[in-house]
Amino acid sequence: MLKVKHNTLHHIRTTSGPPVYSRPRRLAPDRLRIAVREFEDMVRSGIARRSDSPWSSPLHLVPKKNNEWRPCGDYLFVFSKIDLIRAYNQIPVHPDDIPKTAITTPFGMFEFPFMSFGLRNAAQTFQRFMDEILRDLPYCYPYIDDILVASQNETQHLDHLHQVFQRLQDYGIMINASKCVFGESQVEFLGYIVSSAGTRPLPQKVEAIQNFPPPKTIKELRRFLGMINFYRRFIPSAAKVQASLHELLSGPAVKPSTNITWTDELQKAFLSCKASGCAGLLFL
Repeated sequence: MLKVKHNTLHHIRTTSGPPVYSRPRRLAPDRLRIAVREFEDMVRSGIARRSDSPWSSPLHLVPKKNNEWRPCGDYLFVFSKIDLIRAYNQIPVHPDDIPKTAITTPFGMFEFPFMSFGLRNAAQTFQRFMDEILRDLPYCYPYIDDILVASQNETQHLDHLHQVFQRLQDYGIMINASKCVFGESQVEFLGYIVSSAGTRPLPQKVEAIQNFPPPKTIKELRRFLGMINFYRRFIPSAAKVQASLHELLSGPAVKPSTNITWTDELQKAFLSCKASGCAGLLFL
């Protein structure tokens, strides 16, 4: 059973009415084996437990980047990125709300005494928790389960890391050492490269924009504009360059599946958008 060393609890506010109940979804044999193994691990560690709750939501498996599945100014020049392991699972759910977390599976129903992925406002609860832990450490920049630590030199950085680790230990928070990066001149953080020069876009993101084909549907156009506007602050006159493309998104008849009829004007706008965007991102 996890030992809790803090007072943060996650509450689940529900409206009046009967509990929400769902039948378990069928899983393919390979995913069923994965789900059984994951739940066995969570039950063994105390993150989950067997349940007879009147509440239940169907199990949803989310793919992770490592091909596994998750059941739902001073210039600073030394950086570390700290990743927390099973971060959400280290926040207890209020006892009255635990039955509302129940998930039904082909091999039984489970509920979560500790916060799990997919719960409404779970991210906000965890962010408040991280802000509480690190609020008086100005060299720390936490975002959910990632922490950026920035220092002016290696000696100071070691001291900063010691303070951060001590604080995490005091609150019973575990780190994922395999995903942490320590003592680098630059690190990837939240879609950017962070260094002593500031922030700049990831090269692979810029390459994806450069190689994006002309969108055939409104859905694909929104995806393209979303990609490029993630780095909007680096692009001069972004609104003016993208204006004609944004006009395609307005109107009551516009649906994600709506096909785009490309004119010479739209093609020119699309190429100008890519050129201005990549120029602004590449020459930072």
